[in-house]
Amino acid sequence: MIIVGLLAALGWQCGGGGDDKGLVVGSKLDTEAQILGHLMAQQLEAKGYSVRTKIPLGGTDIIRKALTSKRIDIYWEFTGSGLNLLGQKPIGDPQAAYAKVKELDAANGVSWLPAARLNDTYALAVKGDGPITARTLSELATTVRSQPGKLCVDPEGGFREDVLPVLQSVYGVSFSDTTQLGHSLIPPAVAEGRCAVGIVYSTTALIVKHGLRTLEDDKAAFGAYTPAPTVLTSRLSRWPKLTEDLAGLTAVLDTPTITTLNAQVDVDKLTPEEVARDFLVKKALISGTSGDKAPKGG
Repeated sequence: MIIVGLLAALGWQCGGGGDDKGLVVGSKLDTEAQILGHLMAQQLEAKGYSVRTKIPLGGTDIIRKALTSKRIDIYWEFTGSGLNLLGQKPIGDPQAAYAKVKELDAANGVSWLPAARLNDTYALAVKGDGPITARTLSELATTVRSQPGKLCVDPEGGFREDVLPVLQSVYGVSFSDTTQLGHSLIPPAVAEGRCAVGIVYSTTALIVKHGLRTLEDDKAAFGAYTPAPTVLTSRLSRWPKLTEDLAGLTAVLDTPTITTLNAQVDVDKLTPEEVARDFLVKKALISGTSGDKAPKGG
């Protein structure tokens, strides 16, 4: 019974996620993924869908399994993460990355709906006024050899083939001292000198808040990470207007916009749900009446 209760708390209840009357929206764990998930859920709720949410649910492997096993119906996946799931190397051009992952995943029965116009890739950050003067990742490789230090990376990035192995293979950068921290804990750790270098998401406002400087990925090693709604192709017939009903939301999401929304959560301490609702109301994608209600969690 303890195991059953734990699985239920994580959103892994028995049976399919959605049914003919409802749609289950999931998200990954980080701030941006939660905001995107709530944006999608609230947009679809306003369009008349019966929506339940699993926000947040888990990392890339967990949420992908939730999709393919029908525990959820839809979530935002990033092109770079999708390519990694499919055993592909990163692609730097956002359009090319999207076209490739959409084509390959179609064979797996997963449809990638139109993507947003933003790119949240990985970046390496150092203290703005700290001892590391390198401006590019190529320069960092030389610095690390003569000035070794601790690297901080989030738990997911710490094991993915498109993060640390890419640094090693493309730039020859490796750290003998690597520590895993939550993604939101890495910027302050770098600012305080507990990490010499931190791997961060390029759209996090915590870079600016903590006075960090990101190094140029001069060989485009990390590739493009553009989010798109992903859904099982076999279930699209249940919601034939899904692409159309998400088009307005997808059109207003770009890199500066998501960076601002991230800051409202990580800096201003609003909830992802609040930030999503305020943004949708401001963009006139949903009404701002007191009768609005959020999709049910689960």
